[in-house]
Amino acid sequence: MKAMKLITLLLLLLSLGAFAQTGTYNQGGPAQKNYYCEIPFENIYGKLFLNVELAGKKHRFLFDTGSPVFVTPELAAGLKAKVLTKAASTDAYMHTDTSIVVQVNGIKLGDITFNGIPAISASPDFYKCYGIDGVIGSNLLRKSIVSIDNKRHVIILTDQADKLHLDPKNSMPFSFKEGPQSDPVIHMVMANKLDRNNPININIPFDTGDEDFIRIGDNEVSQLNKYSVFDTLAKGYGASALSYGGLQDAATKYLYKVAPFMVGNAQFYNLTIESNKETIPAIGSKLLNYGTVTLDYINEKFYFDAYTTVNDLTEKHWPVDPAFVNNKFIIGMVWDQARLLLKPGEQIMAVNDKDCSNITMCDLLQSGPGLHADDLATLTLKNAKGEIRKVTIRRR
Repeated sequence: MKAMKLITLLLLLLSLGAFAQTGTYNQGGPAQKNYYCEIPFENIYGKLFLNVELAGKKHRFLFDTGSPVFVTPELAAGLKAKVLTKAASTDAYMHTDTSIVVQVNGIKLGDITFNGIPAISASPDFYKCYGIDGVIGSNLLRKSIVSIDNKRHVIILTDQADKLHLDPKNSMPFSFKEGPQSDPVIHMVMANKLDRNNPININIPFDTGDEDFIRIGDNEVSQLNKYSVFDTLAKGYGASALSYGGLQDAATKYLYKVAPFMVGNAQFYNLTIESNKETIPAIGSKLLNYGTVTLDYINEKFYFDAYTTVNDLTEKHWPVDPAFVNNKFIIGMVWDQARLLLKPGEQIMAVNDKDCSNITMCDLLQSGPGLHADDLATLTLKNAKGEIRKVTIRRR
């Protein structure tokens, strides 16, 4: 719905069981001390990519603070990485899986080398779309200070806080999500509509693998709504978001307007978010559009240096969320105002004059979110009986 994303892909695992009962992904670390390095990254529709050197060769990796390190099975084999064990894992929408865990040495980011890092050996389909060989995750970052500057497109890794000139006024509490991989948990403050003198303090994971601003589930909505922080704007049904384990389960969903909130010294107004029946909540990489984020894993501090202190997040919405299922581009989620026009599962054959009948997941990921420029779109649809029709929808 938000800007009618052609596909919403929440890429990686967010919750992993400790392996071998007493094992943890929090092993290994940098091979040197007193380091400082600026690493260029590419931001593609909210996903961050950087170059990693392994065994003298350059590889493209995703940068994801909500994940542990990943390497493809081919790369793990080429590195002769030691197999540690198998581990159960749970993705953003509570799908479970079991993967092999290997130990990787010689991960070089800039001029910093990391050794003894546990990594999940897996290769989801979307890896080939982005041309990546793995993921840099929080179990590797946990002994560093990590500053993400989206204006300069650099990620700074250091163990020397004084080199970053951090402003204490922009610091907030920082903790780690319970589990074996050091996911960062940051602090935000939300307005309490029932008692404006007592705002709500919220601790929430920061996940650069999710391109949205806030991801939330029905359970969290229920807990927070006793303070009347959500206004319901629309109701719908379906599923549109993918994660490592596949499409989320179809369910009733809501579009909410969120009460004003603050991250650091920045105020945010008029954010709208979609609910999820069951998910792991997080703040995503869209926060990087509004300021520089610094995760001080060493001293357990979080900094947000905002570009502007007041931010209006008002946006228009489409009455449908597409999805990509079984190699087809389909209607995934339909909101109430369009329920008589559209049905979840109908195949989208074309959007305006663009043919979508043979579109692939990689096509969608590489083209990014669509229909930003116009407020009208004509969809050519095919139903389960093979019948073709056209429907015009409007963004409001």
